[in-house]
Amino acid sequence: MAFLDEGQDDLMVDDEPERPRRRVGGPQRRRQQFLARRLIGVGVALGFLILIVIGFRGCLEARSDRALRNYDADVATIMQQSEQSGRDFFNLLNGSSGSSSSLDAQQEVLRQRDTSQTLLDRANDLSAPGQMHDAQNAVIQTLTLRRDALSSIAQNVTQATARTQTGTAITAISNAMGSLYASDILWTQIGKPEIENVIDDEGIDATPLPNGKFMPANATDYLNQTTLVTKLNVLTGQTATTGGVHGLQLDSTSVGGTTLTPDSTNNVPADAQEIDIQVTNSGIRVTATLAGSQLNGQLSALSAGEQGTVKIPLTTKPTPGTDATLEVVVQPVPGEQITTNNTSTYTLIFGS
Repeated sequence: MAFLDEGQDDLMVDDEPERPRRRVGGPQRRRQQFLARRLIGVGVALGFLILIVIGFRGCLEARSDRALRNYDADVATIMQQSEQSGRDFFNLLNGSSGSSSSLDAQQEVLRQRDTSQTLLDRANDLSAPGQMHDAQNAVIQTLTLRRDALSSIAQNVTQATARTQTGTAITAISNAMGSLYASDILWTQIGKPEIENVIDDEGIDATPLPNGKFMPANATDYLNQTTLVTKLNVLTGQTATTGGVHGLQLDSTSVGGTTLTPDSTNNVPADAQEIDIQVTNSGIRVTATLAGSQLNGQLSALSAGEQGTVKIPLTTKPTPGTDATLEVVVQPVPGEQITTNNTSTYTLIFGS
């Protein structure tokens, strides 16, 4: 019986339905799949973001390159036109325009001044990229110097070619020529190289910049007042006088009542208070340079052949008993062809 009971127990166990087996690691696998899908999504989003950044950066670089090219081209056009304005101005100064009077010359110079003003306005309106900040400042300063110089020349050209009181006007024009010369240095040594360096650093194929100089190759000739006066004579259509007395002549120089001679050392009183310079013909500014210090005097208008004396106070004097050089220069007038008699140099010793 016990045997039968045991068998029945076995049968009862075998008849029980088999329970479904739990899949090992099911929840963990789902988590891994979820993480994998999340990582894939993050990777896709990151890749998409990188593409956006690359595209945006490419657009910015293209925009920056385009801005630099446009700036370079605009400056090249402005400086090319300024260079042409300079050629036109110096053609005028060399008599190529056919001006017949100082008023005609003034109108021509004013036209060139207006051109320079227009170019300066255009330069101020340029949208300069950040890399071109220094170059833009140099361009503006260059064109400002040219505009201001031409304004000064236009204001003084009529007086500079008159027969009286020409010293101040000629000096103003001479200073203006110095400004034009400075504008060329500013452009060629700062503005132009700065633009070209930025263009090269960025690897951009841009418009070549022009020479851009306003003054001609013989620019230094116009910085000399004697040469400048001759040019102004041509500018106003005057013809040089070939005979008779024309222009100025330095007749004599005295210090403290002692008349000086150029070929020897001159002993002059230590208490001398002024330099007396006798000049023949029309008046103009007289410069005396004593021991490196420049002293200026002005002579009123004189009739042709008339003699006058310029008195220049001795505001500074060298040490008594020591040699000092005195150079006297009488500035020439328009049309003056002989200027060798306008200067003289003396050696002085002020008494102790």
